[in-house]
Amino acid sequence: MSISRLVALLLANSAVALTATQHLTSQPRLDVEKTLVKHLAPRLSKDATIVLPSSPIAGPLLERATSPRISPGYAVIVEVATESDVQQTIKYANRHGMPFLAVCGGHGAPSTLNRLKNGIQINMRKMNNTRLHSDGQTAKVGGGTLQHELTAALFSHGKQTATVTGSCECISVAGPLLGGGHGMLQARHGLAADNLVSARVVLADGSAVDVSATEHPDLFWALRGAGHNFGIVTSLEIKTYDVRAPWTITTLSFTQDKLEAFFDTWNELLDAYEDPGMLALFGYILRDANLDSRHPVITLQMFSEGNDSALGDYTAAFRKLKPAAASTVNNIPWGDLHKMGGFGVDGPPCKNNRNLIGFPNSFARWDVAAMREGFELFSELTADPVFAASLVLLETYGNKGVRAVPERDNAVAPEERRYDILMSAEMLWAGDDAANVDKAARYGQRIREATRSPFSPPHSYLNYAMGAEGLEEVYGRGEVRLAKLRLLKEVYDPRNRFGFYMPIQQG
Repeated sequence: MSISRLVALLLANSAVALTATQHLTSQPRLDVEKTLVKHLAPRLSKDATIVLPSSPIAGPLLERATSPRISPGYAVIVEVATESDVQQTIKYANRHGMPFLAVCGGHGAPSTLNRLKNGIQINMRKMNNTRLHSDGQTAKVGGGTLQHELTAALFSHGKQTATVTGSCECISVAGPLLGGGHGMLQARHGLAADNLVSARVVLADGSAVDVSATEHPDLFWALRGAGHNFGIVTSLEIKTYDVRAPWTITTLSFTQDKLEAFFDTWNELLDAYEDPGMLALFGYILRDANLDSRHPVITLQMFSEGNDSALGDYTAAFRKLKPAAASTVNNIPWGDLHKMGGFGVDGPPCKNNRNLIGFPNSFARWDVAAMREGFELFSELTADPVFAASLVLLETYGNKGVRAVPERDNAVAPEERRYDILMSAEMLWAGDDAANVDKAARYGQRIREATRSPFSPPHSYLNYAMGAEGLEEVYGRGEVRLAKLRLLKEVYDPRNRFGFYMPIQQG
């Protein structure tokens, strides 16, 4: 399957999108306008904007990649433009007993976000800026910056950063970093969280602090891996690196009869190459009637920088399985990599208002028999046209740079450094029929349980969490680690004001 074919297929499948206004929950009427005009508006900067959900311009601000399933209840939206705007909005919310939630890319998927009712959306997008420092080794990035904006700004100076995560460039910079942040460059430079030098953070009382290894080091530890629980990041100082060689993307597609051989081969390659170099694998199980009219197919994309990786051996091993389709694109500049892979701002992953729910798993190696069981469940579900757009993500990133960072260095779950494989069954469907919601949840959980590794306790990547996971499953196992997070929560946010994204403190 070529990249263009994969993009077209995903775009076709993403046609389940609905307008946000079809699914906005009507909020109880609050006398917010008078108090906003009197008490908040005069305290905001000239570039800040206050928008009510009933406004014609509110739609795009309310849309999420995962709505309508994830639809926090907002009484008002404040488009902040400065750090002071964030501070004043939080202080206003505290005085008036209103919950609040910071929003940038809007890709967070945990159901815990729906606990916000009659609250304030603090929309960060106006705080979108990137400035490369004169030494070329770090950059200052605004808390409202998206990944493609950061990539373009740095690439124009011949620079790149490992804080660009995953394969989807329309998500925020800050959000994934706070949860760890797997990415294309982690084999060399570690996780996104490992590349944070310092941050400006607005706390629950509205005060703003500098956070780094020398200033509030305990908060700096927590911010990198559990940061959603502790504050709103208004700016970040991140490490930057010189752009190196162009990239290659090799795409191979397999019919379902090759499933066992496919995952066996992947396991063998993981065993053979402790360090495969700058090589990232992105796989998808999804429907493609051009290759198989009855079953989903398995498509694998291999992203490799230059010639210093095991791409040749990986490609040869998978080609022995005789793929149903194959293509290769060479000499891709870093600045175009995500777009060429089908994950640019106009690509399927960047479409909003898809009724999305994911069921993630992480483990050290594939259980081949379990993957067959999960595949059959997925095939059964997607035979229903309602769920035909769904897919299963299969990901492996390089690990050398990730494992070079001690597990105690920050709050990223240790499992993120130990396990090479990320998987998530992503359910997509249209409409708000309760029966479909239930069916998606039932099948998703069955697939998740079927594919879980028997060799290790369950773990789910925090940034992929769907909301029902236990704390140890996303924040890491070990009572000392969780106790430290809870203690820091009591210090920095005792009232649990930042308690909507996979909260470490309930209630």
